Amino acid sequence: MRRALRQSVRVRFDFRCGYCGVSETNIGAEMTVDHFLPRIHGQDDSLDNLVYCCHACNEFKGDYWRTEPDLRLLHPLLDDLTLHWHEQDDGTLFALTERGANHLQILRLNRPELIAYRLEQKEILLLRQLNQKLRQQLQEAQQTTRHLESELERSV
Repeated sequence: MRRALRQSVRVRFDFRCGYCGVSETNIGAEMTVDHFLPRIHGQDDSLDNLVYCCHACNEFKGDYWRTEPDLRLLHPLLDDLTLHWHEQDDGTLFALTERGANHLQILRLNRPELIAYRLEQKEILLLRQLNQKLRQQLQEAQQTTRHLESELERSV
């Protein structure tokens, strides 16, 4: 595969696995490029047929390809994944459709490491939101302090 095409796929998927969502920085390495519809079934290297993915997802998917609607895998960019599953509070993905259930099963998207990853990502998001809120409160408190100091100086 040409280097430019590989780079286009990486950028298109924001340097994340199209199937499970882990990033290059999470795993400390570049990932693989998967042919969504395998080449052994006559498919090509068109951009819509390429998915940037981690080694584990690529291994689990392998050359999987089905034509039956409920057994076809979901394309991470071309299908609306939210119609097929949602993330529960415990970090597991819950299938909403048969196709979603098949996708989760084939790619093993509820493996313990991914559940832990999703929970960690939730915690990081909450901590960032808390950090932003505390910074805003600090700025407001500093403004109030400056205002009160100014008032105190005028009254003296």
